[in-house]
Amino acid sequence: MKFAFKQADGLLGGISLLAQDLDITLVNDHADVVVSVEERGKDILSVTLDGRCARIVYGGGKARFFRGLAFLVDAVKRGEKTYTLSESPIFKLNGAMASTGGAVMKVSTVKTMLRKMALMGLNMYMLYTEDTYEIEGRPYFGYMRGRYTKEEIREIDAYALALGIELIPCIQVLGHLASHLKWDAAAAYRDTASVMLVGADETYRLIEDMLKTVKECFTTKRVHVGMDETKDVGLGTYLKLNGYRPQEDIYFEHLGRVIKMAEAEGLEPMMWSDMFFRLAGKDLSRLNDYDMRVEFTDEIKAKIPKGIQQVFWDYYQEDEEYYRVNLKKHHDLFGKKDTLFAGGIWLWSGCGPLFERSVRFSIPALNVCREMGVKEIIATIWGGNESDLILSLAGLAWYADYEYKGGFDLDSAKECFRVACNADYDDIMKTELCQHPNGDLMSLSRALLHNDPLIGLVDKHIRDLDTVTYYKNACEKMMSHGHLGIFAEAYDVTLKLTSLLENKANFGVRLKAAYDSGNKEALLPFVTECDVIIEKMRAFREAHYKAWMLHNKPFGWEVKDIHYGATIARFETAKKRIAAYIAGEIDTIEELAEERLYLIDTPNEDDRFGEMFLWMQFSKYATAANLL
Repeated sequence: MKFAFKQADGLLGGISLLAQDLDITLVNDHADVVVSVEERGKDILSVTLDGRCARIVYGGGKARFFRGLAFLVDAVKRGEKTYTLSESPIFKLNGAMASTGGAVMKVSTVKTMLRKMALMGLNMYMLYTEDTYEIEGRPYFGYMRGRYTKEEIREIDAYALALGIELIPCIQVLGHLASHLKWDAAAAYRDTASVMLVGADETYRLIEDMLKTVKECFTTKRVHVGMDETKDVGLGTYLKLNGYRPQEDIYFEHLGRVIKMAEAEGLEPMMWSDMFFRLAGKDLSRLNDYDMRVEFTDEIKAKIPKGIQQVFWDYYQEDEEYYRVNLKKHHDLFGKKDTLFAGGIWLWSGCGPLFERSVRFSIPALNVCREMGVKEIIATIWGGNESDLILSLAGLAWYADYEYKGGFDLDSAKECFRVACNADYDDIMKTELCQHPNGDLMSLSRALLHNDPLIGLVDKHIRDLDTVTYYKNACEKMMSHGHLGIFAEAYDVTLKLTSLLENKANFGVRLKAAYDSGNKEALLPFVTECDVIIEKMRAFREAHYKAWMLHNKPFGWEVKDIHYGATIARFETAKKRIAAYIAGEIDTIEELAEERLYLIDTPNEDDRFGEMFLWMQFSKYATAANLL
């Protein structure tokens, strides 16, 4: 379909980038649709279509226009002769923060994300990096981690700008640096396994290099410096060198220096705000992040430096009052205009997304942000090494549509997703089916995938779940879908996993029951089923490999090879052990003779699907021994 544009010179670069996604051709004459464009000085989006003539009026940045264009093109494709859209965006900044921890997205994948976000009307993308970016003269920073080169970041930055999206660097200048600090080259500025050594000259030389790199590669003046979850600051090498010193004094000393360094480079820093609450509430029992009991004393208030924007993050609460209380504390401490809220789209706890958990926790937060006048919001998307980050676009549609509609309407968000991504929202929701054989919001897929067939550390937790029926039905649901487009490979990963778990999920439970019966003939089917599981495991690994290599740099896949290879090897061992026992070559299968216990001491049966399943990793499910 041919489109021509009038008064759109500053937009043509972005339109050209989006033309293929929209399936349109840009022409100067003989157009099917002629679009007149007007930019206003206020946040607005208005689209009208009358026959071959269309008009888009927008204000507040290019991304507003691209959202309008997406809906206009969709209306034309649906055969509409007249069409109107009028929206008043309620936020100034809205977008995503995507992790590059376990899996670093290819530049091409980031560009795909940016295009789809622009078509939704989102205007910010925060590139989260710990050590996954290049710093000249520091070869061990991001070594073998798939770090972005300076050229790659500049390329992404220019691409984002053309789409009206501000690319903001999100780095770490204190904690979350375990992947780098493990090297001997980092010994001079290592406090603990993941926290840098406050006060050391080498620490600030590295931070200076970080900030200079950011300044060179990004157009924006903003930089997110992290500073979160550093609960052990001052308790490692710092303690040995300096003796005990109150953590808040160490933390605030470091933060003050970082702010001055950022300002010296002409940068505008922002940070996660959780440590202020941790330090203020240090004497509270069972303290949680942003604990509502936390009160800020005048002493703590006096130590909090000015000149850095605060980012209040939370992905765990449905209670609007929780967000209301904590946003008020942020406004009192830092000022309303200086608080950015970060919600979450859960892709970091299991082998599939947790969309239902995400939307339940995101919408109450957005409601309170609207109520309390917060103007900047983001959706954080952690993970990537298990769940493909491309799937997060379904959740980003909630955030985008909320802004333009002034509230949450699921049907409207589905339409936003369809228009921007050319796929069916309900199909993408099926990628969560692998997570919940117990029927609640907990994530069990990682535990069921890595649970050992003979050791069975998860078996007692799932002993009464009919996972065979659940996953068989889930597979049937997933086999029925429409056009998946850019999500096809990621979808296939969860489909193959769901098929695998039909056999594997409670294999150990069934195996031990057969063994305990004393009937060797009852064990015969398990020998054959081991072969079935091995083949399904290989199919799952191959699907994941295909999706990974399409969307991510290859670094980090070696971890998945280790995990999946170990699982295949363990089923080969299980097959041999079962066959040997049936043949009378061994008198017992000692692993199966052992009593099954809970992974943690669980006094209440109703608690056996606790939050540990959100956080435990491969080694916790695969073995009771220590992996060397």
